Amino acid sequence: MGRNITLVGKRLCWSDALLYCRDFHWDLLSIRGPEEQEMIDELVARAPFSLTSHLWVGLRRSILGTSWFWMSGDPMDFTQWEHGSHQSSPCGSLASMEPSAWRQRSCEEHLNFFCYTGTGLGLARMVFLSWILISLDDP
Repeated sequence: MGRNITLVGKRLCWSDALLYCRDFHWDLLSIRGPEEQEMIDELVARAPFSLTSHLWVGLRRSILGTSWFWMSGDPMDFTQWEHGSHQSSPCGSLASMEPSAWRQRSCEEHLNFFCYTGTGLGLARMVFLSWILISLDDP
């Protein structure tokens, strides 16, 4: 696999989890195939702390479309969507109670997450832009 995976005990929203992983590791986890999915499922089953019902990974839906991509730049060659997973949220997660189930979640939820270190050759991470509108008229 060539990557070290860390299951993080902190509970953060999706964007904070992404920034945490990029600050302290490489990126939020991308899952490139069934072998990696199995390995992740085993890590979840052996977690040394209590997990949230879902775990953030670097899965994101394009804002103006229906296509999904990995923030790491890895190709989206493998998917494991849970049947009936239909929400309007652009953030993707893994179910911690149901192995191999991917689901859309509200990006604001505070969940545990996976980071990885060890970059892939030729990958260009996706840029994440976020901003908050602040009214200058507020006292």
